[in-house]
Amino acid sequence: MNIWLPLLKETGLSPNQLYLIWCIGTQTKPLNINVHTEFRVLKNQGIIDENGVLLPEGLDILERIPKSKGTVKPKLELTDELIMAYLEIFPKGKLPSGKQARADKKNIRSNFDWFFKTYKYDWDTVIKATKLYVDEYETKNFLYMRTSQYFISKSNPDRTRDSELANYCAQIISGDYQDDRNHFSEKVV
Repeated sequence: MNIWLPLLKETGLSPNQLYLIWCIGTQTKPLNINVHTEFRVLKNQGIIDENGVLLPEGLDILERIPKSKGTVKPKLELTDELIMAYLEIFPKGKLPSGKQARADKKNIRSNFDWFFKTYKYDWDTVIKATKLYVDEYETKNFLYMRTSQYFISKSNPDRTRDSELANYCAQIISGDYQDDRNHFSEKVV
């Protein structure tokens, strides 16, 4: 921690805020801090956006955090097995929109290539986020659910791209979700 002291003084951030920036940048789950409080402060300071993605100032701070040896993560090799594991989370057949829930592996691969160039989430977080997404829509009979391809990346008319997957990954990292599977409900007529 002593190697972080000059950066703490220079940025005016608390150790917890600096730690959270490091956790976001390395896709590490933060431990023993109030993530929501620190997240809110970093968002208000323009260091991260509302989805927990580091903005340019946050990326600059992340680059200046002293690195210890052995913390470099290997680049993910996207195999057919990983793509199939992702696709199998989605239901078979068509969604209520009339589109197939599971897209072609080639389309999934190209969307994941873009996703991993744009965002720095690990594969475990991607799988957890995808399961969370599908579980949420399963309770609604998959109404208005995106296909497996559009969940990763969807192009807008103005040529920008959105990623609902990135939003759910940020939710997983920040711990800002609830497991509603144990929720009991009864329809009263």
